[in-house]
Amino acid sequence: MSNEASEFSKSLAQRLVAAHRGGQRVRADASTLQALSRAQALNIQHEVVSALSLSIAGWKVAALPDGDLISAPIVRSRLLRTPAFISRATYGLGGVECEIAFRFAREPVPGRDGFAREHIIEAIDGACAAIEVVDSRWATTFSTPRNAMIADLLSNGALVVGSVNRNWRDLAFDTLRARLGINGSTVCQGTGGHPHGDLIGLLAMLANDLRKRGLVLGPGQIVTTGSYTGFHTANPGDEIVAEFDDFMSVSVTFQQY
Repeated sequence: MSNEASEFSKSLAQRLVAAHRGGQRVRADASTLQALSRAQALNIQHEVVSALSLSIAGWKVAALPDGDLISAPIVRSRLLRTPAFISRATYGLGGVECEIAFRFAREPVPGRDGFAREHIIEAIDGACAAIEVVDSRWATTFSTPRNAMIADLLSNGALVVGSVNRNWRDLAFDTLRARLGINGSTVCQGTGGHPHGDLIGLLAMLANDLRKRGLVLGPGQIVTTGSYTGFHTANPGDEIVAEFDDFMSVSVTFQQY
């Protein structure tokens, strides 16, 4: 990366850090955000986490229809236990998704050709239901180009997790039933709604991608794997509940202020 590109990345990272700390959303030309390379986005992502001086509590990952794998760290202050009550400064735009997350008991050990399914399974402690709260520090909000979203920690506002199910190996994640409720009313429910389905395969893809970047999945970290119910928004005062078969439910309440 050239010195000019590096300085540009640092400038955007500093503005994103200010937004994380309670500042206004970052305004940038659409062409500027569209021009961000993946390398720049990942560098900004690293700069933001380092500047916030927070440990990485986990990751979010998604495999997109075009084959692209995208991921971002979840910082410690944004990982919450159910039932959670969060302020407007945290939930921001109020996006919500029902997800399944996995907790790692130990760092997975790769084979000669990298990580395979068995290496991931051996390292997992359990799985849990989760609600990802989705926000954006960009003024373009959810219309932000992909690499700009990656730079902004993939729009993670918070991750609320429930009790860990240690019998997760017996579950069929590709046919799991999920329900998203807001204030007692069902907003979305369905069976096998995850776009990828093979969550363990997705975790192996993440582990291999991180390995190429010199990063690892550490003991105690939680990885969330994408929505079963699509993307929805909630309002101040709302109580959001995620329910999955064979998992304890998870809830988060958006406080008025």
